[in-house]
Amino acid sequence: MENEKPSLLVIEDDRKFQDTLKIEFEERGYEVTTAASLEEVRNLSPSRPFRFATVDLRLETEFGLPIVEYLISLYPECRIVVLTGYGSIATAVEAMRRGASQYITKPIQVDKLERLLWTDSPPTEEPETSLTVPSLARHEREYIEWVLVQTNGNITEAARRLGIHRQSLQRKIRKFIPK
Repeated sequence: MENEKPSLLVIEDDRKFQDTLKIEFEERGYEVTTAASLEEVRNLSPSRPFRFATVDLRLETEFGLPIVEYLISLYPECRIVVLTGYGSIATAVEAMRRGASQYITKPIQVDKLERLLWTDSPPTEEPETSLTVPSLARHEREYIEWVLVQTNGNITEAARRLGIHRQSLQRKIRKFIPK
């Protein structure tokens, strides 16, 4: 039993990044399973519980936080790192509340990701050389993300709470995602 490979579930909709993580962690001795949605995770039948998981916060058609909650309900000991392209305090707090062990923004080096899987220590960041005031656009993005978390990713309900048209909210969200 001691010689078993640590099991890792990678939930990522970017297939190239998913493949990269799979290859890198398999080379490090992990047993890696991949998925790109909650439905794919529900259809998995692993031979043993997952010890670790990485979950992308924004998947192609859904939000990753319900997946965190689902994984914790099945595997309470699973250590989950939530990865996001655009981090915000609201989504970080919500990810931790739902059971994530760590929350980090992409891009990330595989060595650092592996350390985060094994430790409770907060990720260390390079110190900022100058104080910067967050832009209005960043505040708007963080608030929209917070509302999306509150509505479990429901665009229609989020738009209603924000007092804007659904299509306007979709356009704003598209601006957050790099091309």
